[in-house]
Amino acid sequence: MRKQNIVVGAVAVIFGLGIIMLSRDMPLFDESGMLGERFWPFCLAWLFIGLGVLQLINVYRQRAAADTSVDLSSAPVRKAYWVAGLMGVYAIALCYGGFIASSLVLIPIVMRIMGEKRPWFLGVSSVLIVACIYIAFTMIFNSPLPESMFSE
Repeated sequence: MRKQNIVVGAVAVIFGLGIIMLSRDMPLFDESGMLGERFWPFCLAWLFIGLGVLQLINVYRQRAAADTSVDLSSAPVRKAYWVAGLMGVYAIALCYGGFIASSLVLIPIVMRIMGEKRPWFLGVSSVLIVACIYIAFTMIFNSPLPESMFSE
C-alpha cells in the first residue's frame, strides 16, 4: 500500500504542475479585473499539488506502520462505486436535462445512498444546494450553467 500511496502523491503533484504549465499562456484576470480563463485551473492545480504533497508527507510519517490490505468489496467501497457510476450518468444527463433538473435528481439519490432517510430533508437540501450553486455561478461569477438541449 505504501508504494501505491507514493505513486498517487507523485501523480497528483505532476498533474498539478502539468495544469500550471498548460495554462501558463491564459490570463489569470481579464482587462476589467474579472476572473480570467486561468483562475480556476490554477486553483485546481495548486489543490492537486498541495494534496499530493500532503499524501507524500503522510506516507513518510507512517513509514513504520504495518502494510495493511484494503478490502475493495466492502459495503463503503461498493457505495463509492455506485456514486462514481452515478456521476458518469450525471455527466451525460447534464447535456440532455441541464444543470437544474439533473442536479435535483442526483443530489437526493446520492444522499440516499449515503444513508439519509428523511424525505423532507432530501427535498429541502436538494433545492437549497441547487439554488446556492445557481446563484453563485450565474449571478456572482457570471458563468452559465449547462442548459437542457431541449430548451434551445
